[in-house]
Amino acid sequence: MGVAVGDYDNDGDRDLFIAAGPLHDNVELFDTTTSYHARNIVQMNLGNGRFVNVSDRCSDGLAVKLSSRGAAFDDLDNDGDIDVVILNSRREPTILQNDSAPGNHWLEVRPRGVKTNRDGIGARVTIVSGDLKLVDEVHSGRSYQSHFGSRLHFGLGPSERIDRIEVQWLGGDRQVMEGLGVDRLLTITEETVSSR
Repeated sequence: MGVAVGDYDNDGDRDLFIAAGPLHDNVELFDTTTSYHARNIVQMNLGNGRFVNVSDRCSDGLAVKLSSRGAAFDDLDNDGDIDVVILNSRREPTILQNDSAPGNHWLEVRPRGVKTNRDGIGARVTIVSGDLKLVDEVHSGRSYQSHFGSRLHFGLGPSERIDRIEVQWLGGDRQVMEGLGVDRLLTITEETVSSR
């Protein structure tokens, strides 16, 4: 029910997280291929249009079997990787702290609206670093019973510098910045002068 793409290992390719769990608590009575309590799933993007299930290679947090519903994604501990909070049916939430191996770089962008809306909802951010081009947009909510916050997370792989960041604001204005560092949270405030 809670599904999201995000770069969980900061390699520049967006991976897939699936919060798993059927709706019916007696699902085993009519479907012998599943059960009410299930493991959540992480599918790693191989970068060639294919994904592979890496749940068994993740921490013991993915070994937990519950009936999961919504999942929210954000860098909760501000260490540069995406953590997960999972809403479970009839149980307490599960918090998965991402401690991926270091080495890949990242950038988090927090758009702050002035003329449009304060949280930058609708802002479209494009990052260019060498051959890598990544695009994301700020939404007011994503996935089932979830919200990802207003920070956009970009995994950059080995790239050590951002060549260009472009923000297309909901009102139509555009801002461009060049030559920025990595491994940090960058707050971009909407310019009050039109930059179309």
